[in-house]
Amino acid sequence: YYVDLETNGCLTRQNVKVLASPIPVITNIEISNNTATLTVNGGVPPYQYSVDGTNYQNSNVFSNLPRGENTFYVKDSYECVPVIMDITVPNLVNAITPNNDGINDFVDYSALAYKKNLVFTIYDRYGNKIHVADKNNLYRWDGTMNGGKKVVTGTYWYSITWNQPTGNAEVQYSGWIMVKNR
Repeated sequence: YYVDLETNGCLTRQNVKVLASPIPVITNIEISNNTATLTVNGGVPPYQYSVDGTNYQNSNVFSNLPRGENTFYVKDSYECVPVIMDITVPNLVNAITPNNDGINDFVDYSALAYKKNLVFTIYDRYGNKIHVADKNNLYRWDGTMNGGKKVVTGTYWYSITWNQPTGNAEVQYSGWIMVKNR
């Protein structure tokens, strides 16, 4: 590109090189209950964050998010067009009673099956992995381990991970669940 400058009838042409600004990239999203924390790289910090595209904040943490799809917006210091990403805050299940009565017999995250690389993992209180729910078992857990043995009544921890289709950002959702076997 060039710019023509004129002073008192004298024209001077100056060549200029226009470079695209690197855009910020949302690389990781951690969700705990209904709070999301975004990790951003690229662009030119400091970043600004929003959930409505209008009201921006300096913090990358959003609390009291509704369950379901939420849209996040991130701008860097150039304040150009924001990077936009839709994130699912999963429905929270905190208790199951796997007694085959048809009520709260299992945890079911099959509604997230469309997510890329979805994995739902259950851990005991010592951090031992006791179940991995994936497409083979329809992203469900019925309070059993090792081929159908019921776990003892207690609190278990879980994590759900997937990759966003745009930018391949990893989303990590974690929580706890109470299993009451009768």
